[in-house]
This record gives sequence, structure tokens and C-alpha cells, in this order.
Amino acid sequence: MRTIYKITLALIFGLFCIACSDDENDGTQGEPLALQISNDTITLNEELADETAVTFSWNKGIDRGAENTIVYIFRLDVFGADFKTSTDPIEIPADGKFEVSYTHNDLNDLILNKWGLLPGDEIKLQARIVAKVNGPKFIYPEISLVELEVKSYALSPKPLFLLGTATAAGLDLTKSIKITEGEIGNFYHWKGNLKVGSFKFITNQGNVLPSINKGTTNSDLVERLKDSDPDSMFEVAKEGLYAIALFRKEKRIVYSPILYPTMYIIGNATSADWELSKIIEMTWDPTRPNTFVAEVELKAGEFKILTEKSYGSPTFRPMKADGALSETKVQVYKDGEDLKWKVNDGEAGTYRITLNTSKPEIKFEKL
Repeated sequence: MRTIYKITLALIFGLFCIACSDDENDGTQGEPLALQISNDTITLNEELADETAVTFSWNKGIDRGAENTIVYIFRLDVFGADFKTSTDPIEIPADGKFEVSYTHNDLNDLILNKWGLLPGDEIKLQARIVAKVNGPKFIYPEISLVELEVKSYALSPKPLFLLGTATAAGLDLTKSIKITEGEIGNFYHWKGNLKVGSFKFITNQGNVLPSINKGTTNSDLVERLKDSDPDSMFEVAKEGLYAIALFRKEKRIVYSPILYPTMYIIGNATSADWELSKIIEMTWDPTRPNTFVAEVELKAGEFKILTEKSYGSPTFRPMKADGALSETKVQVYKDGEDLKWKVNDGEAGTYRITLNTSKPEIKFEKL
């Protein structure tokens, strides 16, 4: 009996040791996931726009074993929003660098343009890191959160001036033409006459540098900082009325001749009826040089689109009589059959009408 008892104790002890060994290798080694922050109180500064304002970092977290892989998912949001209005998720693999940084400009842009606060407002943000486990069995991910207080700043205007042989200013720096800054430091637009020649942009009237020049294609922008940098310019092959849309952050430009500077909607399906004095003017979209938009109340009846406040002007109209609002094809004629769009009784309502005169095509969206 003593021998059996000793054997039994030895077996139990052995099983206990095996169990302990299994526990030590069940994928739960390591320190719990912890998100760290370089600074939890930040006053953003435009003069430091491109410098790092905050860095979020984290450790590996619990080791889930060789059969599982981990992907770390980072988000940033307004505190209390439960990450429903967060930044797009940033995924970091297990062999990647465990950190995410934002510059002063990055954070300020998020606060003003994504979350809609006013310049100078203070806001509490929350960051979250999730260690998502991919493997043969579902394992709840580790999650870690941190908060930070941030004060934004008001952007200072960053003007641009048009210069070049294609412009009225020629190469006279002091006569360079200021273009409209639609979104501070980002979106600029201009509409006017250009002649055969070339153009670029300068950032300070009277100074040749810095300038914004043509990149590798006619739609790319590059900043020229010193005399040795290439002074490539945008070319204009034909004189006429042009529109320029410049997206500084995206380093992108769109410029093209304006086919028709104005667009007007008229017809008994509109509030204007057929009276030219009440004609409805469409709004030119500066981000898309040959596009016009209007929000119009349409009732049962007909309408067409004139390029001037005259029935003798070139007219945009459907491809056939009683054009349907579901069709996108459109044509422009000065003479010929007087084709119109038709609004049926069941289609009446408020519409956003978008007309692209260069393709040409039209879109009717019921609001």
C-alpha cells in the first residue's frame, strides 16, 4: 500500500508539474498592453507646424503563442465619442515600430477640419491601441487607452501669387496676381485670361523664392526653395479664359480653359418659369474648373440650361425630347430642335443639379 501511495503521489505531482508547465506556455507571458504618450498637455504652435507634437507608443503586450499573430490597431478621437468619429485606423504589424506620431499641423487640422472645433479651442482627445489576435481560436484583444488635452491655433493666411509670361503680370514680381485662398494654406483658385506662355506661383510678392512650380506632370506641384532647383513652369498653348484650382497640401493642380463662364436654368418646372428676368444662375465649382452646381426646386414641367441670359445662346439639353432625370448624357447646341428635360408629377422635389460642361454630362440628385 505504501508503494502504491508513493506512486500515486508521484503521478499527481507529475501531472501538477505538467499543468504548471502548460500554464507557463499557454500564451499569456509578457506585460499587459500599455499605451504611453509623450505629452498629455499640448499647446499647438503654427510656427512648429511640421515638428512632432505628440508620440504614442506601446509595448508588445501578452504573448499569445507561436500559432497566433498580432496586429496593433491605433485610433484617435474626441474624448467621449466612443471612437465613432475617430481617425482612420492605423494598423501596425507585430514586427513593426510600436508608435504613432502627429505634427502640430496634423493635430490642428484634425481638430479644425475633422472634428469641427474653432481655432484656439481646447479639446480633450482619447487614443486607443487594440492588439488584435489572429489565430485558430478567438482570443479577446487587449485594449489600452490614454487621454490628452490639446489647444488648437488659428491658421495665418498663406497667400500665393500668379506669375509668368502667360499672365498679365509677365515676369514683373511686383505685379504678380494674388489668387483666392479658398482654404487657408491648402486650396486656392483663380479664373481669368491667359495667353500663350507659361506660369508659376510665388509665395511673396516681389520675391522670386520660394515658388511653387510644375512637377513631373501638368497636375503635379513642387516647391522651389533655391536657385539651383529646376524652374519648371506650366505651359499655356492657347489663349483664352482659364480656371486654376490648386491643392497645396496634396501638391496637385488642375487648370484648363473655361468653355462657358456661366450657366442658367429656366423652364416652367422651375420658379423662373420661362422669364429671363427670373432665370436661375448655377454656381461655378472652383475645385472642378468646368463644373456648375445648383440646388433647385423642381415641379412638374420642363426645363433646359442656357449658357447666357438669352434664348439665342448655346443651350445644354437632353439627348432626346422629354429627357429623363435619370439620364446623364447631355448635349449643347445653339440651333436645332428645342429639347428639354421633363419632370413628371411623381418626381417633383428639391434637386442638386451638377453639370460638367467638358465631358459633357449631368447628374440629378433628389435631396
